[in-house]
Amino acid sequence: MSSNIKSIDPRKALSLEIDFILHNLMRIQGVSAVAMVDIDGLITHIRHNSEVNTDAIGASVQVVFGAATKAALHVGHHVTNMVICENAEGYILSTPIDAGFMLAMVTERDALLGKVRFELKETIPVLKKLFANYLLK
Repeated sequence: MSSNIKSIDPRKALSLEIDFILHNLMRIQGVSAVAMVDIDGLITHIRHNSEVNTDAIGASVQVVFGAATKAALHVGHHVTNMVICENAEGYILSTPIDAGFMLAMVTERDALLGKVRFELKETIPVLKKLFANYLLK
């Protein structure tokens, strides 16, 4: 008797869920790239609608977030939840998830920053839960 049940690699399932989340974030008006960045500044997952230098995004997000975290500590703020970098062409938002991973979003100048920030903050608990479930397996 053969079984129709197939085991699913938890890493593949996690990767598919992350890709789905990034796809949904890309649907926000003005968002041009969304990436998962690991502790070394390497991109593990990315969605984008224009040509982007993925190495630059990963490294820049880690450097800027690290500098902002140190600056916050110097003024007595203990936890950095999000960094928003405003540029002439748009914004780069980054926020930590878990296990050294960060979520970064690159937007165009006309993006509604409040909407992007809200969606980013709503997404973090979902990603944290995914990571927690994956780490328990």
